Amino acid sequence: MKYQKIILFLITAVLCTEGTGCKDYLEANPSTQVSDQVLFKNANGAQTLLNGIYSYIRLRNQDVEYGTVIQFSNGFDAAGNDLIVRNSMGQLQVYYAHNLAETRADALLTRNVWEYFYTIINNANIILDNIDESAGEQSQKDLIKGQALAIRGWAYFYLVRFYQQTYAIAKEMPGIPYYSKGATTVGMPREKVSTVYTNIVNDLQSSIELLAPMSRSFKSQINQRVAQGFLAEVYLVMEDWTKAAELAKSAKTGFPLMNADDYRSGFNDWSKEEWMWAAPQTVDANFGNASPFTLWANQTRGDRWTFDFMFVNDKFKDLFETDDVRNQFRLRTDVGLWTSDKFRDAADYYGDVVLMRASEMYLIEAESHARMGNEANAKEVLWQLQDQRNTSRTTSTGPQLIEDILTERRKELYAEGFAWFDLIRNQKPVHREGDHPLKPEIAARSWKFILQLPIGEFTSNTNLNPGDQNPYEGIYTP
Repeated sequence: MKYQKIILFLITAVLCTEGTGCKDYLEANPSTQVSDQVLFKNANGAQTLLNGIYSYIRLRNQDVEYGTVIQFSNGFDAAGNDLIVRNSMGQLQVYYAHNLAETRADALLTRNVWEYFYTIINNANIILDNIDESAGEQSQKDLIKGQALAIRGWAYFYLVRFYQQTYAIAKEMPGIPYYSKGATTVGMPREKVSTVYTNIVNDLQSSIELLAPMSRSFKSQINQRVAQGFLAEVYLVMEDWTKAAELAKSAKTGFPLMNADDYRSGFNDWSKEEWMWAAPQTVDANFGNASPFTLWANQTRGDRWTFDFMFVNDKFKDLFETDDVRNQFRLRTDVGLWTSDKFRDAADYYGDVVLMRASEMYLIEAESHARMGNEANAKEVLWQLQDQRNTSRTTSTGPQLIEDILTERRKELYAEGFAWFDLIRNQKPVHREGDHPLKPEIAARSWKFILQLPIGEFTSNTNLNPGDQNPYEGIYTP
């Protein structure tokens, strides 16, 4: 991907401020482009671009299939085994049905994923290229730099998982083009997966150090704990269990698990103590019909628009004990499918969207200990979560303990953007049972899990040739 030698977006307003709501806009019109020399005259200009990147991460998009990480999280969770998309007028069927060649090079999905994350990376790079020379207090510049590094590492982590098999079996395989400088006019070749991960780790480690003094104003911003959470996720995929456990333990500090009332309150309020990172909605900055709350078939939005097509599989529902606070399922007798009340919109219909919670960190820590054979430690951490959710403590050992923790991940984090990547990471298949209306079979390590590079990249990037493309079909054998 080539970039113009200018800032791609002019930001005309900043992040949310209390009492005024969010008025954040990114304009891509060439008439509003501004040179880096002008924008980075001082650190306030860099802060403006950083605010714009945050806005772009959760950019409003009326399309529920494509657009931002919020849409991708919904869609790729629907691509797994636990959710059902019914009568959706085509919406999200690109994920659920697996019959529209969504991973192929000429598909809109792979192009949209590619452009979204590389746009974020390019703008983070532009900050990193210029921040050190900007006028301003060093403390302010360090915090801007720390956030930009975390964002770059986060975006590359998504890309390398979308476009290649999981690290444990693919570390020596071609990953994605890696750009360490912004606004480049030269496309880069595919970098080895292990090298991409090394760069991601370096970015996140540096960000953690720089963000130590940060006291953020809003949970839409990335602070040290969120950066630690990113790195815990990375180490989990890399199977560096010791570091994954350590980072997850640190990341969740200060974010107590939600009690039963909070968990059942609708997942729409970023003030909940367990929420580590979140995207706000307001009257001035919202997702419109692309809000994830419009997807669910729980009929809780009154007279507001709802797609009314997201359900849960009955076999998945059966994993929950009766008194589990997460057991919020009810049968829609009119369609004969189970819906969930986990996600319900706020009273003003502008519910906030969760991006990271402490419960994920508990599960990373527990799984990492279990995989190291530290079963007592694994259960101690896991039981804290299970006790808070009012479900039975896991007593299994050995490989079954690991499987039980993975099941707990499914129960705790469903529809929060983890299902697809967990199938890839754990080399498991798409295999649906029960009341799924569609039951495609995708074998573990199938190339259908992995996006092909968008076809346009081979036109614009002279450092790629047809032999650099991912397969579209078949199963990868390590």
